[in-house]
Amino acid sequence: MRFSRTKLIAVLFGVLGLIAAACGSSDDSSSGSSSGSSVVSSGSSVAEPDEPVAEPDEPVEPDEPVEPDEIKLTLQWVTQAQFAGYHAALDQGYYADENLDVTIQPGGPDVNPIQLLISGDSDIVIQPFGTVLTSREAGADVVSMGQVFERGAYRLVYFDDQDISGVPDWAGKTIGLWGGFEPKVSAAFGKFGMNVDEDANIFSQGWDMVAFLDGQLDLSSAMTYNEYAQALAGNESDREILMWDPNEEGTATLEDSLVTTEAWLAANPDIAERFIRATALGWMHCRDNPESCIDIVLANGTALPRDFQTWQMNEVNKLLWPSTNGLFNLTDDMYQETADILYNYGVIESPASKESFDMSHRDRALGSEKMPEGDLFGNDFTPMDLDPRELFG
Repeated sequence: MRFSRTKLIAVLFGVLGLIAAACGSSDDSSSGSSSGSSVVSSGSSVAEPDEPVAEPDEPVEPDEPVEPDEIKLTLQWVTQAQFAGYHAALDQGYYADENLDVTIQPGGPDVNPIQLLISGDSDIVIQPFGTVLTSREAGADVVSMGQVFERGAYRLVYFDDQDISGVPDWAGKTIGLWGGFEPKVSAAFGKFGMNVDEDANIFSQGWDMVAFLDGQLDLSSAMTYNEYAQALAGNESDREILMWDPNEEGTATLEDSLVTTEAWLAANPDIAERFIRATALGWMHCRDNPESCIDIVLANGTALPRDFQTWQMNEVNKLLWPSTNGLFNLTDDMYQETADILYNYGVIESPASKESFDMSHRDRALGSEKMPEGDLFGNDFTPMDLDPRELFG
């Protein structure tokens, strides 16, 4: 099946330039003695009256401080623990240590981060990697410079009395999909020789779990760190909520990615590397100090209360740690899986290009000389042990 795509025509702007530091100058000539008098020393002659006397060196002015480079970062959604690493990098001074002045702009249902990127109103945005591929097909020169979530959080949830043991059992079910479409689900149907439009009833789901809890849906879309928690908190029945995981099915597409434009990246390679390095430290802080990051998020926004932010922080950490390929790395295999799913199921009409991601800045920013290798993998990471019944009361 193929979906039409409105072609986006965008004029892209280069955004930032490095600000050069002004410095004072000094004179390299040798210093003299008292002015206006002859100089006598052992074994030397007296200076002629008209001989110029060397002036003392001018004092060297200290270098003026270099102004920090400004970056506008736009999040995919409202302020929540999904984005804790960026807020931690700002709060803990990691951006400042890299001489960056980062402004974090929240997203939301009325915010289109890609449009902000194209118009120059944002320098870097957080978006699914699949959005990079669809935007490039529409004419935007967007590119991923780092893959944040190594694993996907998207799930289909259902109650245990639905008698569902696998994808073939979805036939005839009412399935809630955001916007009426989800490539991971379409890919799963296709894997078993089925068609999502012909073999299921698709419900255009909102950003909550009301329809699911009210029994309007047999299966519902949910992120492990958000809507799944809403379902657990709102489940007043004795039924257990189960989950289908596209990561295990082999139909997952990459989610949160560090996205910018090719033009901005070419004009600001050093800024990009410093941003990646500082952001990595922010996510490491959240890995090792989740309670600190929960406090940081709550200080910046109250879209969700502490119990939900605690659940979200824990689930988001699981998407990054332990890292198989190293933090922020987007490998050829990861790219190919997402690209194939989007092409095979009509989300993009032409095969994607590897020009959609550039890991060179990530590799330089997180090289072994600048970032201890063990930190990039977090092999000792252990998530918090949370009981949703206790957490959500």
